[in-house]
Amino acid sequence: MVSTGPQRVDDNLGGMHLFTDVCVTKNIDLDTSLRGLIYFDKRMAKNPKRCVPCSTKAMNARAEDKWGESSSLDSELGHQCGMKGLHTMYATSVTDWNDCTAETENRQFMIRNKQNQLPSHAKNVRYFEEPTLLLSFKANDRESSLFDTLFTYLPYWHVYRKEGYPFNNVFSKSVQGCLSHSRNWFCELTHQMGAFGYARETNWEESHATLYCFKNLYYNQLEYQRTLSHPRQITKPIMDEFRDEVFNHFGLRPRDRKEMIEKDRKLATRILLYANESGDKNRWDNLDQLVRKVTGKHPHVDFHIVQDFDIPIAEQARLFNSADAVVMATGDHMANSIFVPDDTIFAELACGSPSLTNNPRFMELIAGSATSVDSYTTSSCSESRSDAAFCITCLQDKSSFTMPSASFEALIDDIVKRHSGKTSVVRDER
Repeated sequence: MVSTGPQRVDDNLGGMHLFTDVCVTKNIDLDTSLRGLIYFDKRMAKNPKRCVPCSTKAMNARAEDKWGESSSLDSELGHQCGMKGLHTMYATSVTDWNDCTAETENRQFMIRNKQNQLPSHAKNVRYFEEPTLLLSFKANDRESSLFDTLFTYLPYWHVYRKEGYPFNNVFSKSVQGCLSHSRNWFCELTHQMGAFGYARETNWEESHATLYCFKNLYYNQLEYQRTLSHPRQITKPIMDEFRDEVFNHFGLRPRDRKEMIEKDRKLATRILLYANESGDKNRWDNLDQLVRKVTGKHPHVDFHIVQDFDIPIAEQARLFNSADAVVMATGDHMANSIFVPDDTIFAELACGSPSLTNNPRFMELIAGSATSVDSYTTSSCSESRSDAAFCITCLQDKSSFTMPSASFEALIDDIVKRHSGKTSVVRDER
């Protein structure tokens, strides 16, 4: 075989690439989203390190679209590294790849850089003639699977569901049975939205000695839209189309809050809260006490504290869909923000970096609004808080935090005032 690619599937959209005559391996050292790509090129025959994938550090130092340019050659290995989520290994044949990776020096390099691949030695080869989509995602991270995988693919889904899907199969080594019986958060989401049309899932064999190769392989690039930095790709109409589809399939109330208010004359404010009690980081220690203190002041507010997100995605979706405001310790559960109705108010509490949802562009796409909450590692939170600011005090190791009662009360007052302002506008329009 002689490989070709990567070829951009659509220059305007970006993030999707086509390869021909390549094979795929799985990184077994790091996370469930990393793949190795065996690229067959006889010009690399004299490079003794042709089969060795670049380290993750070397990969992260390279721009996303540098493959094919001499400037992206790894100085230590002398070949292209690939792109986010897809680490390149070169060979002249499958036998050559087996022989090359068996070399002691190459094997030690792969072990040292956590680049061990499965299979480590190919005894069998399965070759697929039909066009196939390589679907890679972090199976245990809702936030990453949404931003790093689905948001890259979303503009293509918008086009393909109207014009037809260019691939017949989907290949994923992240979760077995992702398109059929899996209850993984990401798999269930893509299933409900009909993300891949009538494409069949190619299941992998139990044997760890089988290498999977493809005549035409589409690669949905990881992290291309992680920060939503390509605004032309995901527009508000595309996000609305996506959310309407999943709202419908999960049986959720519509995005438009006006319709919700028409059906619910009580107009009570529902605030969804979560303390992340089982987390290693960002545990909210005094949430229960804070809620008890403000309940009397706001008797018409429904304070709903979520105990655990280890529940089916449909239940997670209903929880977020029922909220007027979301006040939570940070975590990958924030990916469920795609299920909120328009005009939802967010306050995310984090000792350090917040979730990917805490992004003005994402808030714009879901018609939400975010309230900033400052964090401190000393007791200065209560001293420095002004009437216009909200804050938390974190432990030095960022394992947990507390919120002053005055700050929490001010935050709830602000949410109730803002929500009342929105619903009063709707009442006036009726």
